[in-house]
Amino acid sequence: MKNCVLYIALIVIAGSSYSQNKHFYDSISKVIVEQKSDSLRASKYYDAAAYSAQKLSDLKLMRLYTDSSMYYASRSGHKDLEAKNHFAYGVLERLAGNYSKALSHLHKNIDYFENDSLMKPYAMFQVGVIHRNLGDLEKSLSTYLEILSIFQTRKDTFAIASTLNSIAVLYGEMESYDKAISNFKNAKVLFTAKNVERDIANTNSNISEMYFKKEDYKSAIDYANSALEVAKKIQHKNLIGKSLHSLGSIHALFDVDKGIKYLLDAREILLESNYSREYINVNRELGNLYFKNNQYSKAKTYLNEALELAIENEVLPEIKIVTKILADIYSKESNFKKAYAYRLQHETARDSIFNTESKESLNALQVKFETAKKDKEIAEQQLDIEQQQLEIQKKSSQQKIMIGLVIVLLLTCVLIWFLYQQRQKQKNQEILSLKREQQVQTLELLMEGEEKERLRIAQELHDGVNVDLSAIKYKLTSLLEKNNQVINEAVSMIDKSCKQVRAISHNLVPPALKNFSLVEAIEDYCSTSNAIHDMRITFQHLGNAIALSKKAEVNIFRIVQELVNNSIKHAEATEIHVQISHQDDSIQLTIEDNGKGFDINKKGNNGIGLQNVYSRIKYLNAKLDVTSDNKGTSYVIDIDAKEII
Repeated sequence: MKNCVLYIALIVIAGSSYSQNKHFYDSISKVIVEQKSDSLRASKYYDAAAYSAQKLSDLKLMRLYTDSSMYYASRSGHKDLEAKNHFAYGVLERLAGNYSKALSHLHKNIDYFENDSLMKPYAMFQVGVIHRNLGDLEKSLSTYLEILSIFQTRKDTFAIASTLNSIAVLYGEMESYDKAISNFKNAKVLFTAKNVERDIANTNSNISEMYFKKEDYKSAIDYANSALEVAKKIQHKNLIGKSLHSLGSIHALFDVDKGIKYLLDAREILLESNYSREYINVNRELGNLYFKNNQYSKAKTYLNEALELAIENEVLPEIKIVTKILADIYSKESNFKKAYAYRLQHETARDSIFNTESKESLNALQVKFETAKKDKEIAEQQLDIEQQQLEIQKKSSQQKIMIGLVIVLLLTCVLIWFLYQQRQKQKNQEILSLKREQQVQTLELLMEGEEKERLRIAQELHDGVNVDLSAIKYKLTSLLEKNNQVINEAVSMIDKSCKQVRAISHNLVPPALKNFSLVEAIEDYCSTSNAIHDMRITFQHLGNAIALSKKAEVNIFRIVQELVNNSIKHAEATEIHVQISHQDDSIQLTIEDNGKGFDINKKGNNGIGLQNVYSRIKYLNAKLDVTSDNKGTSYVIDIDAKEII
């Protein structure tokens, strides 16, 4: 479609070269034979129809290929190509003046491509042209505005500008010159943004024409000069000639010689570019100006050239005007025979135009009649449909009521089921909450009992065993003189035992946790452990100060204590590192050693100590990550201060 929609819309019937068309026909016949399916044949014929229109200007050949494409598209069920062929038929019928048939084909294309913003506007454009030809300018304008809306939705700048140009031309024909100028100027802004200089020049020329019709000759000259400047810049001869033609027509109103000079320049340029229609107009205007100046010889020279080209190209309006002027000239020269001959030609051209216009008028009346008839049929069908719908509504009212009741009942059941499920979820949540509270209370009681037992054992060690050891040390010291070496060894052993008892006592109930912060208590513990053990035990605190409940601090301290003791007893490590960091509400505790590690997945590796650690972690609502291999063991515990009970 992309290959033909824009070009077909602008086709002008022209003579075609028989040999060229025959060669193309033969080549297409060979291509078609090679195709293996009907859909491919339909596609090739469609392309051939487009080529016939674009390159050969042969509408008969275009119709032949369109017929073939439609046949194979229908046989293969190729709906896209059927719709595209309806577009081609619409253009062919429009060019033939069969507007009713053209509209029928085009509406089939539009209905098929209703939701295709790329294909639909081109068929709509053809519909707009038909309404314009039928004299229904309002309907044509409405169609162009709908096309504009589609292109605006697509944000297709160039298409928007081109449509604005078409709308402006239509306003010009409606003699709404201000609206025409406004739309031309809007189009020019978009063409300028896209830097399409050919269209900028053409739009300036169109604006000049509107100002000329408004009799604002200064503005008309300004825009014609702007068009000429751009046309010269891009060396576009047709546009240069058109701009010079406009300037000649305007200046001729005030200064005939100046107007003639511009028109002669335009004629020379247009002769080089072989732009026949504009060339005919320029010659006709030159002839008319010389006629008004009583320069009949020069006038006849240009008018005869204009008439010859007009007849060759079948431009009836120009034939009508030129023959009228020539008749007047020969009448002035008293050559009544030639004057009469040209008068007859004038009347023949006028009658031909009248017949063409009559045919178009008849076509318009036929279209309007068929449209009215179709509207009446649609109205009658609509009335029948409405009556049938009323009967159906009466018959189905009870069914609708029953369906409504069933729906209400189903919704009620669904609602009851939903409420029941919600109630069950709520109960389950309550049960889980109670279990959680019970587990927490059990853990708290166990930990509280453990702390009390630790306190009792620590007091007994401190007040009992430690006192006895001190007494023994005192008595042994008094015997130093008798057996110095043995007693010294005994005293040394007792000192060592006292230190161990004191360490055990402090481990059971750390005095630092009663009087200092968690960080200070852990630091003191690590320092003490480092002093009494062979491995190197270090501590590091990062981030903010930590302020938690004493229960939480005790649990964190016990976790550190248990994991450090595990490393001391089992890891055979040379270094143990403890780190605690605090940022916002996040606390991270890390205990690492460089010992031999253990298999964390193996059963039996979780002794009582580690089970106590897991219980305390659960109590704190914390997360534990354990990594262990032959290079050591790492415990990382993440605690959310907000989650601590």
